[in-house]
Amino acid sequence: MENLLFKAVIIFFIAAFGYMNSFFASSNIGRPLIMSTLVGILLGDMKTGIIAGSTLELVWLGAFPIGASNPPDYTSGAILGAAYVIMSGAKPGDAVLLAVPVATLAAMLSNFMMMFVVPLIGAKADKYADKGDCNGVDRMHYLAIVVQIIPEAFIVAAAFYFGMPVIENVVNAIPSWLSSGLDYATGIIPAIGCAMIARMIMNKQSVCFLFLGFLLSAYMQIPIIGLAGLGACIVAFLYFNDKNKAVVVSEGGMDDDNEF
Repeated sequence: MENLLFKAVIIFFIAAFGYMNSFFASSNIGRPLIMSTLVGILLGDMKTGIIAGSTLELVWLGAFPIGASNPPDYTSGAILGAAYVIMSGAKPGDAVLLAVPVATLAAMLSNFMMMFVVPLIGAKADKYADKGDCNGVDRMHYLAIVVQIIPEAFIVAAAFYFGMPVIENVVNAIPSWLSSGLDYATGIIPAIGCAMIARMIMNKQSVCFLFLGFLLSAYMQIPIIGLAGLGACIVAFLYFNDKNKAVVVSEGGMDDDNEF
């Protein structure tokens, strides 16, 4: 029990670190791959943590907070999903079964904080701004960060401490026919995530590279790492080729006696 309490405390700091994403200039430290890897290190199974995080990344590839759009809280979902998989010995893909509903519930708490608590702090910051008190505005800014981070991280740690046995019993009680259906859904959801990100980045200039990667993987059995290296080479070639063209155009062309 003491060991579980210690792990719950570390989970609190992992969650707090993930929720400080905006504090670190939106550096994506709260993404599932990073959170699940840290959980894997804590629980002594980093490999499973990385696999679970990679699976969840496919689910939330296109999930980014943009303006007033607040996606599901993938930070809490990744932490608890990876912890469940590692502690119960379930398949890494089963992390999706827990992570998606947890992320949705956690997003509701985050929205509550954003709609009711943070505006009160913002109003106080406005009063400091009217007085020209820059230090007061800064204090309100950091207070808003702390007010959001601590409750959310505490809930994640509490769910880890109290909820893992309950979650395991609930999952074990799921009928086999429903579990099989969820397995199929687990395979479909990452495909939807890939389709979402492909739709955002794909255009007439890049779609040929997408199909090239598919053909090389499907028919030539080139592994993902090899495809990534090939893609990096293509990107470097296109970048430096376009850069050289831009230099020539900016200089108005150069006379060259070399006819070859």
